[in-house]
Amino acid sequence: MTVRMLISFSAFVTALCLMGCGQPVTALLTSTTTAAPVVKPSLWAGAWGNAMTNASATAESSGSDQSFRFLVTPTLGGTQERVRFSNVYGTTPVTLGAARLSVGQDGSSAVDPTHDVALAFAGQPGVTIPPGQVVVSDPVSLAFSYGQTLAISVYLKGSFGPVSHHNSLFITNYRSPQNSGDHTADTTGASYTETLGEWLLVNRVDVYGPYQGTLAMFGSSTTDGFKSDYSSDKVYPVPNTPVPGQHTQRLSDWMGRRLNAAGYQIGVVNEGVSGDTVTDDITNTTNNVKNANQRIAQDVLTLPNLVGIVSYFGSIDIRSPDCKSAPAIEAATEQLIATAHAANAPMILATIPPSAFCSNPAQANYGPLPSAANPYAGAATDPVPNGGELQRIALNTWIRQTASTLPGVVGIADLDQALHDPNRPSFLLAPYNSGDNFHPNGNGYQAASQAVPLTALPKP
Repeated sequence: MTVRMLISFSAFVTALCLMGCGQPVTALLTSTTTAAPVVKPSLWAGAWGNAMTNASATAESSGSDQSFRFLVTPTLGGTQERVRFSNVYGTTPVTLGAARLSVGQDGSSAVDPTHDVALAFAGQPGVTIPPGQVVVSDPVSLAFSYGQTLAISVYLKGSFGPVSHHNSLFITNYRSPQNSGDHTADTTGASYTETLGEWLLVNRVDVYGPYQGTLAMFGSSTTDGFKSDYSSDKVYPVPNTPVPGQHTQRLSDWMGRRLNAAGYQIGVVNEGVSGDTVTDDITNTTNNVKNANQRIAQDVLTLPNLVGIVSYFGSIDIRSPDCKSAPAIEAATEQLIATAHAANAPMILATIPPSAFCSNPAQANYGPLPSAANPYAGAATDPVPNGGELQRIALNTWIRQTASTLPGVVGIADLDQALHDPNRPSFLLAPYNSGDNFHPNGNGYQAASQAVPLTALPKP
């Protein structure tokens, strides 16, 4: 028996030496059992996007035979892209005479000439977008990394406008003078002598590769990022002030950073529209925008490989001239959830942080309002609270206890819990308050992004 055992062990050692003598036995054993790496299939994902607001007649949304250079900050890097242009609210055709995608730089109209490609549309250098329609470019190959700025250069041929647009809030875009022609190939940016604060027609940048899909941030001005450029220097009721150059601290920007750091390959697209509601409210008529139920199919369900929707609506409904009640908002939210669920789009519902005092004396929910004399008036703990604040609390209770159980709802982003002041729950925490007690500042948006449950998303 001893001889047999020695022969067996000798054979085993010989076999290992054939595989590579001198290596640890554990390493050799491991090398024979390591599984092949999982290769993720390639698909399209939204790296950047916005929601067209309207086509109101402004000096920026109309013009004649000029070029534009729009800067965007994608939430994914990429090597293959396509660009979507939307004239969904336009009333006349608009012609893209030429368009290019480049690596740009914040605060400059110049682009990197080594990372600059022409866009084509069904093989042609230009295309006409009919009113109410969208067009998507052919795929192009442009290598860029997460964190880099992209520039989309567009030559609008002939007279145009008003065209669909979205306020770029804090990002400076560039244009050539009217009737100056096609300057899309100008990499120095010298032709772009004028600036504007709108994205015209530019609707989305998609990337193709081993991504997981797209996460939509769907809501009103807080989703859009209003006052995310504000500091945390002052303490409410003293308002904070804008920080020059601070334009990547919106909720979608922070979500992009968080997902990227955690190893996710999910693009985050901002579908916020300032002043938007979920109910059929007078605010939408005043602002000439669709409410959430009217625009979800257009703005959200068209996103490529949608893995989730973070929905934040209700604050505008409560503080609009209509001063909507919690039950009305709940009914409209149920409709929104049902629409998403029917499209197999998982929804994460956000609670409403302090932001919703009713200010219309003609409405039943009207009550005391914060003022210079009493910046904390109207709180739920006051002897006479503002009715809008009571509706906000009731709506949040419904979101946490009832809406969270509805089919299609996969998580709750408790923005109220993340942002309210524990000592004054009807008000934003001072370091997160832009100063109007409606919108967070940059730090507040970061805190809000941490409230989104990543467990509701596909694992990296």
